[in-house]
Amino acid sequence: MAAVSILAGKEVKKEQLWATAAMNALVLEELRRLDEIFSQPFPIPVMVLKGGALAFTLYSDSSLRPVSDLDLLVPKELLQEAFARLKDAGYSPVAEEMAPGLNLLLGHHFDLMREGLPFGIELHWTLTLSEHERYHLDMAWFWEHAEPLKLPFPNHFLTLDPTAHLLYIAAHTMLQHGEAQMDPKWLYDLHLLVEKEGERIDWEELARQAAASRWSEAVLRALRRCVELLGTQVPEEAFHLLEEGRDRTVAKLLERKAKPRRKGEKAWEKFHSLDWTGRLGLLRGLLFPSPAFVRWRYRPNPSWTWPLFYPYRWFDILREGFYLAIRAIRACFRSGER
Repeated sequence: MAAVSILAGKEVKKEQLWATAAMNALVLEELRRLDEIFSQPFPIPVMVLKGGALAFTLYSDSSLRPVSDLDLLVPKELLQEAFARLKDAGYSPVAEEMAPGLNLLLGHHFDLMREGLPFGIELHWTLTLSEHERYHLDMAWFWEHAEPLKLPFPNHFLTLDPTAHLLYIAAHTMLQHGEAQMDPKWLYDLHLLVEKEGERIDWEELARQAAASRWSEAVLRALRRCVELLGTQVPEEAFHLLEEGRDRTVAKLLERKAKPRRKGEKAWEKFHSLDWTGRLGLLRGLLFPSPAFVRWRYRPNPSWTWPLFYPYRWFDILREGFYLAIRAIRACFRSGER
């Protein structure tokens, strides 16, 4: 009976490898198609990030690294051109924006899908955080750390060098998603970057840029998890350099993100992280979303009842705010009793 279980387990693993291999074959074919799309009528610089690049360059076998979507980064000044080309090629947004232009104001990528493909595209103009968040991001630095992407076919794509890729993936894992929503494959990406590309990582440059972006705490936390869980051989000097740029505010934020949070907590964190332009935009989207978004989000039946979902939405926001306020008051009382 035990032998049957072991064999069954092996068969499941083989099926997973075959499924990943099939998916990544589709990813490669789509990258070939996208390379043509972004090359005509004039070339647009495009960086392939995370799994879409690492599966075919860092892993000994691409079937070991599942790719669930393609992260593509383009210069912001060419974003509309890139978006238009993808739209002409059959891609369309996955969701309606809460308000016109709000994603460009508060987000860092557009989610796009093409009919028939089992994966989508995240079209980035910046990384991990919006341009109106308090954690300053020097995109020029990331473009300076671009290098040609080596795929099984000739292409014009770029990707980040190991120093910049490590910085980005660490921040994406810990700062954007948090440990409560962490995908283990991101840690393994970091592990392989250090183990296979360690000689190319400029730890002083990484620490300097992490401190400038207030990402030092996120990188430290991610690398420590790699050491604890995967035995990654991170130079001790790297930890010393990163510790010099630690930020207590970010440390508290990452502690909160290490635990499951309610949607109200996430919204409050987002609001608190934004400048006033971003905050006003977020409030506008939350309180007065576009009719198209309301129809998409709530799917009213019959369809003419969509205006009734505005009061429902406001009540839901008030209810969530009331719950969080009560919890904060209780926390204050508990801390006072100590």
